[in-house]
Amino acid sequence: MTTRTTRTTRPGRAPRAPRAGLVAAGLVAAPVLVGVGYALLAALGLAGAGASALSGATTARVARVLGERATWAGLGWSLWVAGASTLLATAGAALAALAFRGSTALDRAGRALAALPLPVPHLVAAALGVQLLGQSGVLARVAHAAGLVARPADVPALVYDAWGIGVIATMAWKELPFLAVVAASVLATRGRLLDEAARTLGAGRWDALRLVTWPLLWRGLAPAAVAVFVFVAGNYEVAALLAPSDPLALPLLTAERAVDPDLARRGDAYVLALVALALGGAAVAAHEWARARWGVASG
Repeated sequence: MTTRTTRTTRPGRAPRAPRAGLVAAGLVAAPVLVGVGYALLAALGLAGAGASALSGATTARVARVLGERATWAGLGWSLWVAGASTLLATAGAALAALAFRGSTALDRAGRALAALPLPVPHLVAAALGVQLLGQSGVLARVAHAAGLVARPADVPALVYDAWGIGVIATMAWKELPFLAVVAASVLATRGRLLDEAARTLGAGRWDALRLVTWPLLWRGLAPAAVAVFVFVAGNYEVAALLAPSDPLALPLLTAERAVDPDLARRGDAYVLALVALALGGAAVAAHEWARARWGVASG
């Protein structure tokens, strides 16, 4: 006769696996936390360029930066570009995933083509955007050759324009493959079974798409879309090559302040970095709020 013994965890002590996971998460988050802490100290004038330990902490720098028009103009422009790019990329990824969700050779080829630009570096994508969309670029020369415009310079400006059309087009093209891979994975793992179940229960093709496939796809894509939004809002390479100088995108404004000849203004970059961090945190919080609402609605 054998007896089975069970190991119990003492009250107040966490199991080893969660403790190990907490340690790993702490190691991953440590550089971010250190950077945020240093940025806070620099924003308050206690560290970095222009810091003065004798004067103590002050919010004068924070108030000055937040009171400047350039800060809010750059933030608004970056929000517009990030939102439009993410919306276009997400819509394109969803359409590609729905159009090529089968198992035929054509479907596999369609998914492969949608993911093809994924390894292209963002700097290369920005350079391609300049060559393609500039007023002396490929599209302008093709339009001139086709007789649509008298000269290439007559093509509306798509690069360095105030609306950021070139940045939006480039970032949407660059981020679509990542979102398409995520969307295809969502449909491949759960979409087909749920769609077949809905069709078996009598739902039509459109009803299955509207009530089952699309909500599943959107919820699966939402975290990746949030990540794309935050990344585009803080991307420097594409903005440096394609964005206008007025308004100055938030990443460009931050970089400009970081190398300002006036040491007293270099600390402004830390305030702007904290603004960008707050933007990313707000986007994540909005997603978590929406996810909680979805859980209540589905429950």
